[in-house]
Amino acid sequence: MEQLSCSASKNDHPKWGFTDLVRWKTLPSTLGGGRAYIQRFKDAWVKQNKNAIRAAATREGFPPELLAGVCWIEVGGDPNSIDRIAFEVRTFDWSGPPLVDKQTVTSLPTKTSFGSVSMQLRTAAHTMGIDPAKMSSAQLRQLANCLQQDVFNINTVARHLRQLIDHDKLQQTRPLLGMEQVRIVGARYNRGISLSLDQIKKNMSYGNFIVNFWPRFSRLLN
Repeated sequence: MEQLSCSASKNDHPKWGFTDLVRWKTLPSTLGGGRAYIQRFKDAWVKQNKNAIRAAATREGFPPELLAGVCWIEVGGDPNSIDRIAFEVRTFDWSGPPLVDKQTVTSLPTKTSFGSVSMQLRTAAHTMGIDPAKMSSAQLRQLANCLQQDVFNINTVARHLRQLIDHDKLQQTRPLLGMEQVRIVGARYNRGISLSLDQIKKNMSYGNFIVNFWPRFSRLLN
């Protein structure tokens, strides 16, 4: 795998950390915690990154509100440090010979998610045209570090959404995308590429959320 270029993909927006997690989970809204706290963080993150979101969506040829919606849903939750710990534990657990690895109970390291917009390493690798099974631990760490840079993270998510749109042949004219198509690609992002379109349509709650809050995402991008 070639050296990934992501060192310039930084911004000044703070990362979601343990303090945020505790405040969200333990403090009532009257003391500045609860659901309102994480929603304010999500709003601020999308607004801070609106230029990168618009640029990535324009480059990939779909409405920026779709990308903003995915970002809004995924931002926050588990701190990045938890993902790093999970990755190192899984990497150690899967470092033995094949006979030993068959007895391993942890998930594959490539199933670890990284980035403010949470994305599994294997998904990011496939999106970039790389076979994750052929990546070394050092290369996976490099990819993880890049995903933790917001602009690289946003660009990779946008590229993945483009591939999902094409997978289901949802778009006739760029950058136009109907709300029904948004529901499908949102659900596909959440539920994966392996399901049939009929299976996807049985549960489109993720995509429905994006459609229902489309005006909110539009405001955050302005």
